[in-house]
Amino acid sequence: MAKTTKSKALVPAGQRKTSVMRKAATVAVAPATDGTLLPILGSDLALAKLIGDGGDVMREGGVVLVTGRAYATRACVVPAEEIFYDQAARPDGKGPWLGEADKISWRDGASGYDCIMLRNTDNGFLCGYVGIPKDHPLWGWDANAVPPDIGIDVHGGLTYSRLCEEGPSPTRRLAVEARRICHVTLRPAVYHPVEHATDHRVEDSHAWWFGFSCDHAYDLIPNARPNSSGSKSSELGRIYRDDAYVVRETVALAAQLRAIAEGDAAPARDGAPPPLGLDPRRGGGRG
Repeated sequence: MAKTTKSKALVPAGQRKTSVMRKAATVAVAPATDGTLLPILGSDLALAKLIGDGGDVMREGGVVLVTGRAYATRACVVPAEEIFYDQAARPDGKGPWLGEADKISWRDGASGYDCIMLRNTDNGFLCGYVGIPKDHPLWGWDANAVPPDIGIDVHGGLTYSRLCEEGPSPTRRLAVEARRICHVTLRPAVYHPVEHATDHRVEDSHAWWFGFSCDHAYDLIPNARPNSSGSKSSELGRIYRDDAYVVRETVALAAQLRAIAEGDAAPARDGAPPPLGLDPRRGGGRG
C-alpha cells in the first residue's frame, strides 16, 4: 500500500511553516559633503577635522565611516583611508576628546607601514598600532619579549602584539570594522562585496601588529571610575593623550620598526614619551 503524504496546500495557512531567506545587511553610501556629514556626525568640531572635498560617508547603527577625506589633528594632517566615529567608544562628558575620531587607519608614507589610532571602548583612551610585514625581524614577537635596547621608544612601552584580526567579508558590519586591528581593504567589504583576493592588500595579509596604549599612571583616562588609578581627580598630574599625540607616537613607532628592519640606528623623533619609570606598573627606562 502506497504511503500517503500530506500536501502543503492542504495545511491551513496559519499553521504552515515557511523558510525565510535573510538578506545580508547593506550600508547605504552617501557623498561626503558638509550637508550630509554634519547631521550624521552632529558636531562642528568633528566636521572641522575632515580635510578636503568629496569622499563617502556611511552609517550603521551608532557607527559612522568616512572615506576619501584626510584627518586633521592640532599638529598635522593624517592621510586617512578610513575614519570611524563609534558611539560605543565615545567618552562621557566634555573634554579635549570632543570632535575626535574613534578610529583612523592610514599608511605611513615614510615607513610604508599601515597605522591605526583606535579608542578603547570601555574607558575612552586612545591607542596606536603599526603593522609590519612577514619579512620583518620582529614579526611574530610578543611585545614583552622585544629587547629593551632594540630601539623601541613609545608611550608606555609596547602593550600589544598580534596577527591581523580576521579580515573583511561580505557580511562584516561597520561595528566590527570600527574595532578591528588590521590593514585597510582596498574596497571596504562592509558595503562592497569581496570579489577577488586582491581586494586585500596582499603584501599585508598576514601583518603582525605592535601597539601601545594611553592608560598609564600619568595618563588621564576619560571614563575612569572616581578614585581609580586613572581618575581625573588623582593627585598625579595626568594628561589626556589626544589624537595629535597618539598619531605622533604611532608614526614614531613605525619609523623605529622600519629602522630595525633596515638594520639602522633608531631615528631621531619628534618629542618624547614619559619615562616608563613614572608608571609603578612598569619598571626601568623607556621600552
